[in-house]
Formats: sequence, structure tokens, C-alpha cells
Amino acid sequence: MSPLLDELWVFSKAGVPIVDFSREKNVDKTFLGFFISAIKTFSQKVSGRELKGFNIGNNKYSCIHCLEGQLVLVCRSPLDVNKKKIQKICSVIGTMFEKMFSIEDIEKWNGDISFFEDFQHKLDLYFRMSDI
Repeated sequence: MSPLLDELWVFSKAGVPIVDFSREKNVDKTFLGFFISAIKTFSQKVSGRELKGFNIGNNKYSCIHCLEGQLVLVCRSPLDVNKKKIQKICSVIGTMFEKMFSIEDIEKWNGDISFFEDFQHKLDLYFRMSDI
């Protein structure tokens, strides 16, 4: 993983985990997905705007919406990491995802996570290259 990002998850708009890139495998992705979905809904109802991020403890969670709002990329980083750098990384990853998959792919997806293995490999490569 990049020194700027600790974890990255891709969730459906309903909060279903699709793919993750994480050093720590102890996060309950399903719980986190439903939490993000609930916060997104709350943010939309209260402010009328999309959730862009939030802080919990020593962590910053940045949210990037892609595929016309069908997916949410959630990046966890330390609070002291520059917000613009995180947004740029998430934007690159979102673009990478959108080049590999369409809304129709997501709608037809049967829930089998292996469908996203090529994306996972590209994420791995992206972060290995960024460490050079």
C-alpha cells in the first residue's frame, strides 16, 4: 500500500463490499460498507450533498463516487496526509475502475468477488509502482 493510504475499499451504493486493498484484514467490510451507506444517506438528507469524507480517531476517510454514483471508493489515511494528494490517488483509482467496468457490468454482477481480480492486480501494481 502507498504510504499515503492505509486501506482502500470499493463499495456498491448499497454498501456491499466489492474489492479492497488493505494491509490489515481485520476490518469487517460488510459492517463498514453499511456504515458508509448510512453516513452517505444521512449526509445527503441533512446537507443535500454527497459525502466527501469524514474523520474518526486518527484516520481520515475519503469518499470518491464513480460510475455515476453506483460505486463509492473509500480510502483510509492518517489525518496528517494532505487531503488533495488522497483525492488525487482516489481519483486515479476511480478512473482505473471506470475504464475496466461499466454500470452494466456492476448491475449484472452476481456477487462473486473474483470478477474483480484483474482490478485488484492493477491496484497492487499501482501501489508497488508508487513506492518506487
